[in-house]
Amino acid sequence: MNINVSLDEPLTSNNCVKLVIELLKYILYQKHQIPFTYDSLSRLKMEPSDRNVASVKTLLSSLQNTSDQLNSQFHQKDCKVKEIAILIGATIISPKLHIKVEFPPDILDSQEHFDWKHVSRKPMLNLMRSMLECSEFQDALTSPLKPTNTFVLIQKSDNNSVSEYFLPKPQYIPPIQISNYFVIKLQYNNAINEICNCMNLVRVYNDVPEPGDCKRKDVEFLQKSDTGTRSVSYQWYQSREVIKGFQFLR
Repeated sequence: MNINVSLDEPLTSNNCVKLVIELLKYILYQKHQIPFTYDSLSRLKMEPSDRNVASVKTLLSSLQNTSDQLNSQFHQKDCKVKEIAILIGATIISPKLHIKVEFPPDILDSQEHFDWKHVSRKPMLNLMRSMLECSEFQDALTSPLKPTNTFVLIQKSDNNSVSEYFLPKPQYIPPIQISNYFVIKLQYNNAINEICNCMNLVRVYNDVPEPGDCKRKDVEFLQKSDTGTRSVSYQWYQSREVIKGFQFLR
């Protein structure tokens, strides 16, 4: 089933990562893979002797590693991320839940937008609204599932050397013949270009040096991204990190 998400704000590379990670946290909690929300777990005060310490630390570390590595993929030169898949189940071949996020070509231009111009809050609200309005998706999320594995895969075109974190799966075909399969299609609304002047700002900042580190780095990245790149076919890569669900022990 498709879930169309109309975005009111252009996505930056950082915001793409935030969108996926927040979605992942939401899914893990709704599917009972973690006993509390991620924010609650991160603030949880536990004694060293607490039986839950290891599970909580492992979960927090896994999500942080996944976020960091996704961030590197979205910012890496000559790397274009087209889709991200979140699969919950014993294996990636037979998941109990399969959620895919599609980044169409205009979304892939996220590297052309500036973080200081476009906040992540609006895209997150657009995504949450679309998910909440899909009753089938909410039914799938609220259906209980015992703690199991959660996998993150990305489909990308990459000219760089193979990542040590995302391992190539050239023969992999994501399972779609399952009942709980959802495709989140991100798309810009028609007025999106009218509210964005990032590309015009690039010329201004090239002429007038900007003291802010964030702005300077954005401009440098855009200058580098202008060079042509050799086309590489898209294929799937699996995260080395497997997120383990767990129950809270009283």
